[in-house]
Amino acid sequence: MHASPVAANLATPAGPLVASDHALPLAVLLQRSPARWQLLLAWLLSLAACLWLGVVQLYGGWYGYSVHFGELDFVISIYPPLTIATLWVLWFGYAWGASLAYFSTLLVAYLSGLPPGWALLFACSNPLGLLVMSLVYRHVKVRYVPSSLPAMLFFVTICFISAVSSATGSFIWSYSNKLSAMGAFAVWQGWWSGNFLQTVLTCGPLLLLGTPAVLRWREQRWPQRAAAVPAQRWVGLVAVFALCGVLGFLWLSFWLADRSVAAQVGDSAQAWQQRAMLYRDSAMAVYWVLSVLLLALVFLGYRFFRQRTLQLQQAAQSVAFERDWALQRQQEAEHAHQALQTLNRELAVRMAEVEQLQQQLQEQARRDPLTGLYNRRYLHERLPVELQHAGHLGQSLCLVLIDLDHFKAVNDQYGHAMGDAVLKALATLFAGRLRAADFAVRYGGEEFCLVLPGCDITGAAACVAELQQAYAGCRVAGDSNALQGLHFSAGIACYPQHGSDEEALLREADAALYQAKAAGRNCVRYCV
Repeated sequence: MHASPVAANLATPAGPLVASDHALPLAVLLQRSPARWQLLLAWLLSLAACLWLGVVQLYGGWYGYSVHFGELDFVISIYPPLTIATLWVLWFGYAWGASLAYFSTLLVAYLSGLPPGWALLFACSNPLGLLVMSLVYRHVKVRYVPSSLPAMLFFVTICFISAVSSATGSFIWSYSNKLSAMGAFAVWQGWWSGNFLQTVLTCGPLLLLGTPAVLRWREQRWPQRAAAVPAQRWVGLVAVFALCGVLGFLWLSFWLADRSVAAQVGDSAQAWQQRAMLYRDSAMAVYWVLSVLLLALVFLGYRFFRQRTLQLQQAAQSVAFERDWALQRQQEAEHAHQALQTLNRELAVRMAEVEQLQQQLQEQARRDPLTGLYNRRYLHERLPVELQHAGHLGQSLCLVLIDLDHFKAVNDQYGHAMGDAVLKALATLFAGRLRAADFAVRYGGEEFCLVLPGCDITGAAACVAELQQAYAGCRVAGDSNALQGLHFSAGIACYPQHGSDEEALLREADAALYQAKAAGRNCVRYCV
């Protein structure tokens, strides 16, 4: 069964903006993670803000505002900590936000002079309203971010029910302060109306702006599980609870209004006018609230009905699709088998090509592009192996460093093309006159290195002398002229007499080459 794209607009259990069973447990503070300190710091800062705002609200007199809307007069009270606590409940879970609401309300109750027992009970009022909101969003699986009209209407409805639930604290306040029926009515009306308007007007925009960033941060540190499908009994209980909340609001509205009217004394025209105004204000408040609720319920009912209709349509389409798909399975499986065989053959060809390319690249990485000889990197890889092999066999190994004499003058006088030709000529001599076990390396610039396994000083000197004679007899042709009579200097070091490792042999051969250069070039020197 496929999910309805239209239904996803209202209820999307897997969506990132849905309140799931997955409230962040307080146990995350025990995990060894840097994120727990960030979370704890944010909660402590929020607690400090709630406590401070609660004190400011109390001493600043942010309650009992008389608001005139057309012919309707009603009272509202502002309680800023409620906004912070609501955001924590929706973003992280009930325990995080309810604790903020409880501590801040407890501080206000204490500073207001309520007895300790009544203060502890009074502090539970706002957490009670937040509990209603948390349970509804947890079990109904509706977006708490009012990013669409259905989600916004549902959010407004739940804010109202939550406000009415938390307004039970007004009765504790009225009883503790021995308020009259008129005063109790004003406190109760100010509580639920201020709570409702504040939550809708402050939390709604903040949820729209902040939820994506907060959930991204949370998901990176504590990935959430897939949300469970709510049980029907929970949905039914939530609906019954919401209905009880609305009925309780209606009964309290008329009961408190009736008590307030009964408290009016006198039979003057002014007294009767005040009684009529109280009834009118109470009736108008109920009228506007019921209008909003009726509109929200009608719209949500339409959306749920449309959702069910679309789900039935999708179920029928899914059955037809499954039937057609079952008929094509065998044919698709055969095609897939044939395609797999073709891919296996192509893969075998590609693997052979890749292996060949790897060998070519490995060879290119070891070769000097100009002369075709091995490069210095290959020397450092191969020489230690040859030294170890010579040590096992008890044989000697000679290393020869060769430097072309007056090579810079050739480049300056005849150009770099002629210099390249001179280098290639010597490389050609190496290829034709060295043994199969020997190998030549372009060591750098006009310097070359010969490695002669199983060869002593005498044999190495004879090999170099033969190369010098052959090189002197070479005629290197350029674009407009030719060179001959070329020569080089060489230094020889032998293993194990002059060194037992690569570094020592290269150092000794370089010293011998320096002696050959100092002796007038075109000669060979070796370590004594």
